[in-house]
Amino acid sequence: MRALVIGGVGYVGGRFMAHLKNQGHHVAVTTRRPRNAVPSWVQADEIITVNNFSEAQGIFKNRDVVFHLAAPDEIAAERNPLEALNAGGELTWSVLQSLVASGQSSCPFIYLSTFHVYGKNAQGEVDESTPPYPVHPYGLGRYLGECVVRSFCERYKIKALRVRMSNSFGAAAGFDVPRWTLIFNDLCLQAVKNKTMVLKTPGLQERNFITLHDATRGLEYLGQNPHQWPEDGVIHLGSRAQLSVLKVAEMIAGCCQELWGEVPSIIRPQPKPGDQPGTFVFKSNRLAALGFNWDNPIDREIKATLQLCRKLLVVENSSISSSI
Repeated sequence: MRALVIGGVGYVGGRFMAHLKNQGHHVAVTTRRPRNAVPSWVQADEIITVNNFSEAQGIFKNRDVVFHLAAPDEIAAERNPLEALNAGGELTWSVLQSLVASGQSSCPFIYLSTFHVYGKNAQGEVDESTPPYPVHPYGLGRYLGECVVRSFCERYKIKALRVRMSNSFGAAAGFDVPRWTLIFNDLCLQAVKNKTMVLKTPGLQERNFITLHDATRGLEYLGQNPHQWPEDGVIHLGSRAQLSVLKVAEMIAGCCQELWGEVPSIIRPQPKPGDQPGTFVFKSNRLAALGFNWDNPIDREIKATLQLCRKLLVVENSSISSSI
């Protein structure tokens, strides 16, 4: 498979690019960074600096599939909502307009979205028929991108899929990828740095989690099987791992014990009488029906993240020592 990955230098994109390479695919990645500013862990066959997609129509030639992953994370979206809206709407429009102008409308196009597009409707059992109701700038920006994709499907008959992913977790391709606010990554960093994990809530609420291992495998599977895409062009990329935040912390503590013989403590507010976590089940039945099977290596991803945290602290301590 000859894949073009737009936004392949981020958290999901970095791992996805590495996975595609390991599977023997030819990978081209676009970035806004100049070539000398691209991290050394980016091992794509082609690294293409693109600041204006309207002037980069040639990048779509001879591709089997295009993956559009570029978007600010939820922290950046909160800080700069207009950037999130522009990334979802304007950037996606520019990418698809360039794709069409290059004569590659038939090239399968995958847009990575998020379960956050459901917003207020993210409760109970949620499948692809649940109406989106985004409120946060992050979900709103991603949903705006979905609307652009749907528009191009109707106007230009492009072959496109909108993939709504649940909470992905696992070790980033490099410790310089700024995604330490994600619940798994945050708790792993706390466990390594402080030998303690502090939860902001009693931790009873459950979330759907998917390992980066399975998330990247799922994207690859969808890219290889466009003939199986659902007619409405929407699919969930989650897993069957419905875990409470407290359970996540306990699993991390268990992995710390296995790796280093140390058990970090867990500090949390005690639940009040009658506290009940809201029910939110993110269903991925469509993906399962296509024949995708999950490996679900949760402990392996936790341990890899913990080890990455240790490397990060070594680098930070070395920087502090050299500056004294």
